Amino acid sequence: MASRIHDDLPPGIPPVTYAPREPRLRRPPFPFIAIAIIAVVGSWVPLVLFARGRVSRSELPRVQLPQDMGVQPKYREQQTSELFVDGRADRPRVVGTVARGKLYEDDHLYRGYPMTGAGQGGKPQVKFFDDFPPQVKVDEALLHRGRERFTIYCSACHGDDGYGHGSVSTRADEIGMPINAASFHTDVVRNRPNGHIFNTITNGIRNMPAYSAQIAVEDRWAIVAYVRALELSQNVPPNMAAGDAKPDANGAQASSASSTTTSAAAGR
Repeated sequence: MASRIHDDLPPGIPPVTYAPREPRLRRPPFPFIAIAIIAVVGSWVPLVLFARGRVSRSELPRVQLPQDMGVQPKYREQQTSELFVDGRADRPRVVGTVARGKLYEDDHLYRGYPMTGAGQGGKPQVKFFDDFPPQVKVDEALLHRGRERFTIYCSACHGDDGYGHGSVSTRADEIGMPINAASFHTDVVRNRPNGHIFNTITNGIRNMPAYSAQIAVEDRWAIVAYVRALELSQNVPPNMAAGDAKPDANGAQASSASSTTTSAAAGR
């Protein structure tokens, strides 16, 4: 059938076949193929960089795409601000504000003295407490704690035995710049109330700086107890040694563990 049709065609006309064949798409142009290959390979580059970043170290800060609160408008230290009348960005503490848990209402515990009224010139008269606050239980544990804090903060100037011959004081004397660290074994210091010693640790006195920022309130009272124990170890009245009497108010509670602290101080 196909041959008869081909025979009947005019000259110059190509033969036509009616046999079915499968459809076939044309091959894409080469530029399209090259661009597709480059795009696929290029999509692997971020993955390679991420994998390398997880196993490598760098001194540069990490890349932070979402800044969130990492970079925000703010004032740095000592900058100026047109918002306030004085032109300062740093604002002073609001008068009368008290931080949570920092009210310090108990004069005995937090200061060692109460304000008892007006004295000469209308100024408040300070009277130091002789005893320890009710919250402070003077026992062996407290004295051991006081000994640790004393060794860290006080012994450098006052010495381990409290005579004022610590390493700093000795060196200051050698270079001709004495700091005159007080000895605890003088009548002047022994007769001072416990609150006076606590206040000295808190606010300092003469060449001695304040230690309120370094030593907690409870640890300051522990140091006071240990200082009383040191004084008692070097100045035990004969009647106390015989067990016939008790110390006065300054050392009443400290003497409850006097045997332990006396041996501790003597061992230093």
